Amino acid sequence: MFALATEPLTIEQLKAAAEDPKCGALVTFEGWVRNHNDGHDVTSLEYEAYEAMALAEGQRILEEARAAFGLKQAICIHRTGHLAIGDIAVWVGVATPHRDAAFNACRFIIDEIKVRVPIWKKEHYVNGDSGWVHCEECAKHGHRPTMDYSRQSVLKEVGAHGQRKLAESRVLVVGAGGLGCPVLAYLAGAGVGHIGLVEHDHLEASNLHRQFLYAPGHIGESKAALAEAWLKQFNPDISTDCHDARFQDVELGQLASYDIIVECTDCMATKLLVNRAAIKAGVPVVFASIYQFEGQVQVVTPESSCLECLYEGGVPSDVPSCSVAGVLGPVPGVLGSIQALEAIKQLLGLDGRLENQLLIVNLADYAMQRIALPRNEACPAHKADAPLPESCDILAKDIARLGEVQLVDIRTHQEVAVEPLLCDHIHIPMDALLAAPQVLSKDATTLLICAAGIRTRYAANALRGLGYKQVYSLVGGHRMLAGA
Repeated sequence: MFALATEPLTIEQLKAAAEDPKCGALVTFEGWVRNHNDGHDVTSLEYEAYEAMALAEGQRILEEARAAFGLKQAICIHRTGHLAIGDIAVWVGVATPHRDAAFNACRFIIDEIKVRVPIWKKEHYVNGDSGWVHCEECAKHGHRPTMDYSRQSVLKEVGAHGQRKLAESRVLVVGAGGLGCPVLAYLAGAGVGHIGLVEHDHLEASNLHRQFLYAPGHIGESKAALAEAWLKQFNPDISTDCHDARFQDVELGQLASYDIIVECTDCMATKLLVNRAAIKAGVPVVFASIYQFEGQVQVVTPESSCLECLYEGGVPSDVPSCSVAGVLGPVPGVLGSIQALEAIKQLLGLDGRLENQLLIVNLADYAMQRIALPRNEACPAHKADAPLPESCDILAKDIARLGEVQLVDIRTHQEVAVEPLLCDHIHIPMDALLAAPQVLSKDATTLLICAAGIRTRYAANALRGLGYKQVYSLVGGHRMLAGA
């Protein structure tokens, strides 16, 4: 809630309104009228506001803070009228599960209020003079620095023109994991003007060794919200639009507003969906995949070869994810950095871009290859009527639309013993199921269940590649069934 007040503020009432029992932190800020400013002795202040615009913009700032920092409560009250020395001119209170987000959100709100909300103050001085001061001047302090791009703009390949071009660019990043973290960091650091993000996962402890945008205190929180908060703090000059959603939930028409897409997931089904959707939208994509110490990078444009051209003999459905195959943190760090660099090269039109080529990197022995990858005109992805591939993921709330469905728990015997499913199902550990998939019927609809939805996605894609087209993966794992 953002409001203007003509009467003195009652702090205890405001604090009580901001408290939330679900939160572990409440941070407040009080801005007082002081007795001096810029060399003048001040006796009192007057605040005036363009009320309609101030209320709308103030509320917009609070909504931005809620989305960026995961706030449960956000309140800001600004005084108008005549104020004496020591009066509270503005009060901000935010409540959130973790203190870091609360501190950062409180500072974000007051800085944005000072810059964006049309409120002016008139200072009355001891000598009888007075003067109007726009509050924007108050925000010009060390807490809101601007990024310095001089080390990159000095490059002849970039220059002032290139820096302006980056500032005008829009990039969509799909996934904020091991690949997405370096991509987001380096694009924001380069001054890309607008960064969109699509990420549906929540942070797990096993992510932290390679996903440096996050901290242990963030476990269980939305990666999309965490990444947006990090971006806003790292470079407040850029704009962001981060969605806690799956890529298949993004409208195709939205893709055309971006200059380039950077695909950073470890799910082949998502990569294939992005590949076809981007071709239809006419937007280039930078792909990367990793397997243990190896990785590959490919750029797909509407005129070039695509991801499906690479797999002319059939797209592999059983490529294991990091959670299955294992990964050292620096490996996605290197490949994500290459993706970010390639995206910048594409935006600026620099020489040496990947075009109809596949870059293969082996970090075990530091070998690198660029392999020619000509466009396959017979590739189904390039047909005008090419359908978008269907994802194997399904949310618990959507299970009913599958109709009659067989539940298969693919967790280990040890996991099942600790947390058994309390509904009708069959139990086949993943290794056993993939070794003998014929235990399933290709005509039946099957929903695979594991602890978090990662192994089931891998298994479902593998089974679909074997002809079991009605196999689905439960997003979020077995605990999601309780709310279905």
